[in-house]
Amino acid sequence: MKKIIYALTVILFIGCTSSDDKAKIDGATQFIAGMEKFNKNKELMDNGFNLFEEANLEAMFATLSEDFIWNNADADSLTKADYVEAMKGWHSEFENFKFTERKYFPGVDDSLYIPNGSVRVYGVWNYNHKATKMDFTTKYYGVADYSEDGLQTVDYEYFDVGGIFLKLQEAQ
Repeated sequence: MKKIIYALTVILFIGCTSSDDKAKIDGATQFIAGMEKFNKNKELMDNGFNLFEEANLEAMFATLSEDFIWNNADADSLTKADYVEAMKGWHSEFENFKFTERKYFPGVDDSLYIPNGSVRVYGVWNYNHKATKMDFTTKYYGVADYSEDGLQTVDYEYFDVGGIFLKLQEAQ
């Protein structure tokens, strides 16, 4: 009898929930799921930056999906092969990379404006040019998306590439 009364109470409670309440519950559930994905993906992104600093490029490249899309400071929709070549290029010309002042924020869904698991990051890259020993400090902003299996699928990067090479050109 207790079970029947309990079941009827639960059914009555659920039946009395308004569509507004259901939408709020659904939104809260999606928000929590998005934040859980963000927290997991933030760690993945942070690890990628650490691997780049350590010049462990092969391990960093292993964190990218095969259909990875790279949108850098001066181009978009580049391939994984383009990204691999560029990262090797940075390490061939520069050294002592340190990504400091890292601040991570959740990305949001374009229609619902709730966290969707993507990661936004602000920070400062410090490094030096191998040939000239010139030191550089570059502000950086990036956005990354990840697959369910933890591979990075998209990367958007914004920083002053032109300023770096202008400074090198002026020094010569």
